[in-house]
Order: sequence, then structure tokens, then C-alpha cells
Amino acid sequence: MYFVQTRGDDAQGAKKVTFSQAIKSPSASFGGLYVPERLPDFSWEFLSSHLGSSYVDLARSVLDAFGVDIEKSSIDKALKRYERFDDASDPAPVKELNDDLFVCELFHGPTRAFKDMALQPFGSILSDIAKKEQKRYLIMAATSGDTGPATLDTFRGDANIKVVCLY
Repeated sequence: MYFVQTRGDDAQGAKKVTFSQAIKSPSASFGGLYVPERLPDFSWEFLSSHLGSSYVDLARSVLDAFGVDIEKSSIDKALKRYERFDDASDPAPVKELNDDLFVCELFHGPTRAFKDMALQPFGSILSDIAKKEQKRYLIMAATSGDTGPATLDTFRGDANIKVVCLY
């Protein structure tokens, strides 16, 4: 599947990019971002087949549905990062507050920031892309809160990636 720009095309870059291209350069023309050109059909059958799935199995199936151009071994390694969460079998637990109110807790990652949910596998995937392309990347993050620690933790020890955080 390809990804398209949210704010149109300035004719300077590709009209469509792959998932790995969007990861390496997420800012599109005119300050926009990349989004999937279409959404997969997450039918009732898909959803009901995952009622008992782990978060990792569901995430893998969602990525498969989007047809990302990342090797299966890289995705599997990236999703193993959820083992660093408080409960590897349930990194984002849904808790019942009362009969009709539930909350998804997103503070169980290594830095206790909700950003851990997306950033942890991202670090592994971007590192694998950099190694495969024999390139090195510098990540610059500006933060006044928990983005910095989450980003630093995500890329800690990853090959071909360096991070600078501006506070």
C-alpha cells in the first residue's frame, strides 16, 4: 500500500510513497503528513477473530492489512519491544471504571509516557531500515515534556540512529 500527502502535492516529490519512505521522511509538502491512500477493510470478521488476541498479534495483523513494506522479521523484532512494558501480554490494558465506562491505560511503557506505544517499535524498524540501506540517521526531537525521554529510550542502543533532544 502507498501513502499520500495530506495537503496536496508541490510536484517536488513523489505523489505516493511506501511505508518505509514515509517513516524516513514523515513531513510531506506544505507541512502535511503522509496517510494511507486507503484504509483496509477491518470487517466484523477481522475484529471478531481478534477478540482474544494479544496486543502484539493484533498489531501484526493490522500492519499486514496495510501491506507495509517492512520485512516480517523486522516487524516481529519491533513488536517484541512491548515485552519491556509492565505486562508483556497486555501492554495497553483496558480497565473498567464502572458498568459502561472503560479506559485504556497508556502509561505502562518503559518511560511511562503514552508515546511509548508507538515509539518503541518505531525505533527498531527505523534502525533496521538504516542498517539495510547502510545509512545513519539523526533524530531531532523538541520537547517540553515526555517526548524527549520516550524518544531517547526508544532509540537507545539502536544501530545507525542518533538522537538529539532539545528541551
